[in-house]
Amino acid sequence: MIKLLITNLLFQGAHMFKNKSEEYILEVFKDANYTIKNYSKNDIIALEGDICTCVGLILEGSIDIKRTLGTKVIHVSSFTKGHIFGEVIAFSDINLYPATVISASSSKIMFISKDNFIKYCTSHKDFLERFLNDLTNKIFVLNKSITNLTFNSIRQKICNFLITEYKLQKSYNIKLKMTKEKIAESLGITRPSLSRELINMKDEGLIDYSRNYIKILDLEEIEDILVQ
Repeated sequence: MIKLLITNLLFQGAHMFKNKSEEYILEVFKDANYTIKNYSKNDIIALEGDICTCVGLILEGSIDIKRTLGTKVIHVSSFTKGHIFGEVIAFSDINLYPATVISASSSKIMFISKDNFIKYCTSHKDFLERFLNDLTNKIFVLNKSITNLTFNSIRQKICNFLITEYKLQKSYNIKLKMTKEKIAESLGITRPSLSRELINMKDEGLIDYSRNYIKILDLEEIEDILVQ
């Protein structure tokens, strides 16, 4: 579980180009030295164990991240247009892809070598600031996720998530910033397990919830659950 979580987070790079057009992205990188490659559905972009020397940015389509564990192929995550991937891997001491990257549809991907990416960042400080902000947020997410794995029960994991968001949002009425499927993924549990436990916690008067919000009704009891 921990290895899959870290693999997922290694690929979850900057997403500062979400909902941006290809024209906008190309304009941003007009001073950069890059290449663009087109892939058909199911084409392999990088194999697990390949050396990663470039930062990738999805201009069109989507990619899947998959790992082979024994005889099983496990789907780790999927990313769409505007997502940067591979930057953490390219700049690490062990710069090998920890999973296979597959084109999930017809896709177009921009690649910038590590050296050219450094040159671009040093001459475009506004981009560098936004990029580092996204990386910092990723580290924060990784720390939260690893902390969450120390809790034994699904209820404890949900309570930890609620308390963390309560402190961040300074409100008992917590706005969900991602889908419940993504929340379940970040907690290392299944979507049905998350739904069942939320229903149980609602029935017990600990929380109430709607599609986009979870309201904490008994903060003291939720805090107590973490130390049980």
